[in-house]
Amino acid sequence: MKRSLGTAIALVVVTASILVFGFYFHAAAQPQLQKVYIGSSPALSSAGIFIALERGYFAEEGIEAIEKTFSSASAQFMPSLIRGDLHVGGGNISPGLYNAFNEGHGVRIVADKGFVGKGCGYLALIAAIKNVPDGDPSKFRIKKGYTMAVTARGVTQEIVTERWCRKFGLELSDIRLVTMPYSAFVPALANGSLDATVEIEPHVARAVAEGAAIRIAGDEEAYFDPYQQSAAIFYSEKFITEHPDLAQRWMNAYLRGLRDYNDAFFHNKDFDEIVKILIKWTKVKDAALYRKMVPVGLSPDGALNIQSLRQDAQWMHDHGYVKKPVDINQIVDTRWIEAALKKLGPYTPPSQ
Repeated sequence: MKRSLGTAIALVVVTASILVFGFYFHAAAQPQLQKVYIGSSPALSSAGIFIALERGYFAEEGIEAIEKTFSSASAQFMPSLIRGDLHVGGGNISPGLYNAFNEGHGVRIVADKGFVGKGCGYLALIAAIKNVPDGDPSKFRIKKGYTMAVTARGVTQEIVTERWCRKFGLELSDIRLVTMPYSAFVPALANGSLDATVEIEPHVARAVAEGAAIRIAGDEEAYFDPYQQSAAIFYSEKFITEHPDLAQRWMNAYLRGLRDYNDAFFHNKDFDEIVKILIKWTKVKDAALYRKMVPVGLSPDGALNIQSLRQDAQWMHDHGYVKKPVDINQIVDTRWIEAALKKLGPYTPPSQ
């Protein structure tokens, strides 16, 4: 009996030792995830980042993605990106980006994070109902003296506002341009403070659903040759020089997120699941709005419209927002998306 008891105890000890050893061996065998700090806004154009995070694509690349959201992404995170506190940024193309580059900071534009093109007019011209004859968008005209708004001066939104003015035979100087956040545009249209403006989804769909304004057309009707690159992914100089392999792995995961987004919004694959992710991470909490909104343009291959970037950078310089001309060929770095495409292959839509 004593021998059996001793044998049993020995077996328990041996088994426990094996389990403990196995646990530590397994833990040691698991590579430690490397932290990557990302700065972006809780906007729909950040969908690729949020999807890659929630679906574990960053983790599969050995990355612990630490997302920091900013209400006004580009303006707020640019100092951190320049210092290297953030590895990756995602936001609108702005004069601050180009001025920082011209001052010797090594921030680079590396991938798409939002474009306005055919079927992707998520930025659109909307107007106060009183300014649209018979409620017919085709009868609307921007008139001299109209008050319109932008979120900031010198950004791509101001560029497309100028194009809208020219479409109706006016110049930007013919209207009164004020600044306010996107969330204030629709109330200002309703109370008469604004006559028309370029608004972003989901505010466009919400304004139409509530009868507060009329959607005239997506920005692709004014900025169409080429389509406008409105936002992008940026890498910090520190990320590029000190962690190039990590930068590549981040891009591999990001492209997978972009492809899931396109599968959902243009081919209805896993739509409800993707919407749940976006509800969690963005400011759009109403699931019904996702069926009503015009989707953000996000290239499934991360492709950038270089011609649009070059044109808008020149506009910013000509209007005094960028101090000296920008060499787009130097600030744009496409090697990351090119390498990701070699690994993943070109995007193939899901079978219908």
